[in-house]
Amino acid sequence: MRRFLVALLFSGALLGQGTIIMSKPPKAPETIAQLAKKLKRGQGAAWLLLDAPKAEWIAGFRGLLNQDEDLMVLGLPVESHGPKTPLAAELRAQQGWGPEPVWALLGPGARVLGSGKTLPTARQLLDLAEGNGIRGELKELETFVVSHPDHLQALRQLLEKHLSLATRRTFRLVKTIPKKDAEGNPLPADFEKPLTEAEDERVWGRAVALLTRYVQSGDWRLTGAGLFVAFQEVGQASPLLRGSAQKCLPTVEEALRQDPSHFTNWMLWQTLAEAAGGRPLRPLLDSLVLLPGDRGGIPESVFTAYARNARAREDWTGILDVLGPRWDLKKDQELEIIILGEDGGRQDSLKNTWDALLKPIVEADLRLGRTLEADQVVREAMAWMPSKGLPGWAASLAQACGQPSLAASWATLTVPKG
Repeated sequence: MRRFLVALLFSGALLGQGTIIMSKPPKAPETIAQLAKKLKRGQGAAWLLLDAPKAEWIAGFRGLLNQDEDLMVLGLPVESHGPKTPLAAELRAQQGWGPEPVWALLGPGARVLGSGKTLPTARQLLDLAEGNGIRGELKELETFVVSHPDHLQALRQLLEKHLSLATRRTFRLVKTIPKKDAEGNPLPADFEKPLTEAEDERVWGRAVALLTRYVQSGDWRLTGAGLFVAFQEVGQASPLLRGSAQKCLPTVEEALRQDPSHFTNWMLWQTLAEAAGGRPLRPLLDSLVLLPGDRGGIPESVFTAYARNARAREDWTGILDVLGPRWDLKKDQELEIIILGEDGGRQDSLKNTWDALLKPIVEADLRLGRTLEADQVVREAMAWMPSKGLPGWAASLAQACGQPSLAASWATLTVPKG
């Protein structure tokens, strides 16, 4: 086996190169003037919380912002400052506030539009904002899009806002059931029950309409990294989102057939596939025509994310179907990369391959009762890239999957010599 040594060396003694030492200047205390500039760059308004050592109602205030749907729609950020910060002292002096905890609504120029020292109701906060003409970014975007229906940046931001808002509202309405893999690592959660038809329309109606319009337009200029919020699993709770995702997937799959290496389209496919309740990857892979030599082929993250989501659904057959052929190809490669750690010692080169590829395959085999196949994969991996860590990783997985005898056998594996 050919061996290549990969190491990254940092040195300040390169020929003809001087050494430049840079340090960050100390951060200046924030002032009201700086806060005003910060608000101007954002929505122009924010909630202010000035804490104190015994501020029992502060948590309740934050809870209002995260639980009341109308306050979620308003979507104002929170500026929170502790009792000893210079900005808090400046604001207290300016407003004549004492040392007690204070909440306030800040408008343009960091002007205080209203304040209080006890827990308000959501209605009081909304009335204060509306009375001062503050509508929130979402409503401002909606108005802008009506006047500029072809403005792509505005459409993208509006879609992002609605997806994020609908996701938060869903988690508020429907209890989630946490899930973990065999070794206790968190997986995408299940939902206890779906939204009712009325809740679904109220929470997801606008977001789904925008999503369907966005994808089916075929105008991929709309694509932006911020679009991919964590709403994949919410399709379990929202029939509207699930239906939209199922309707949109063929459009994205056709785009991937035209450009199988398009990373952003793969991200969109993954998001929609999970929102749709899971979609087999193998038929799509079989329909792609890759460049000779697979130059710039399908991003590796596609397979990693697919395996993670398939494990959450306990789709063990799907994992083997997609990752099995990748292991068959990989183990035939002769190239071994040796990575050096910061201390100059050799790192276990199999670790990344185990986590991303081998562990899902072995777990899937064990869950399906294919112990002989699982044992073969582990032993092939040890022969392909000898690893001191593999016996422990494999034994831990076997134990978690209820295979103590196999765990004991794998724990005694030794690294081949030579």
